[in-house]
Amino acid sequence: MVPAGVNPVHGIPYKSPKGLYQMLVEIPAGTTEKWQTDPETGAFYHDAIDGVPRVINFLPYPMNYGFIPQTLLPKDKGGDGDPMDIITLAPARERGCVDEVRLIGALQLSERGEQDTKMIGLLNGGPFENVQDIQDLLMRYPGAVEIIRLWFEGYKGPGSFLFQGYLNHYEASDLVELAHREWQRLYPGL
Repeated sequence: MVPAGVNPVHGIPYKSPKGLYQMLVEIPAGTTEKWQTDPETGAFYHDAIDGVPRVINFLPYPMNYGFIPQTLLPKDKGGDGDPMDIITLAPARERGCVDEVRLIGALQLSERGEQDTKMIGLLNGGPFENVQDIQDLLMRYPGAVEIIRLWFEGYKGPGSFLFQGYLNHYEASDLVELAHREWQRLYPGL
């Protein structure tokens, strides 16, 4: 869990002492409420549209959803100006927990013409223990990747998200490192 008084966007390192990326869980698998983290205060809040709390009117999230702390990918570099989105293929994790994840790749999507890449991470243990890269996952567990892709393509309605391809482990890691450098540039001294 995030320690009291720590802003998870800026105060949690993007990598653990073991060199694994860290993920802050905002939305546990199996839930339908859209939660986010305020980058300025670090507070979790139930996202709302026109004052109405957002609930996904689709199948519940089939993965844990959150972000990698200390990252920021501006629109001019292919991001959305927020911390890097990441999902984990794992049983439901508690909102606010910080997990060490093995980054295996990314799902490249576009939403309304803007790039919206979703990093894919795995926790140690479980059925995906020996998966090292997105290609590994596609070969051994093709249904897992298909479920995630189809879920993103459908949860906001047809045509909202368009699938553009996958990034392998190295390409995804390079993008996270770029996002971390951008965060350091925009928040020097943090």
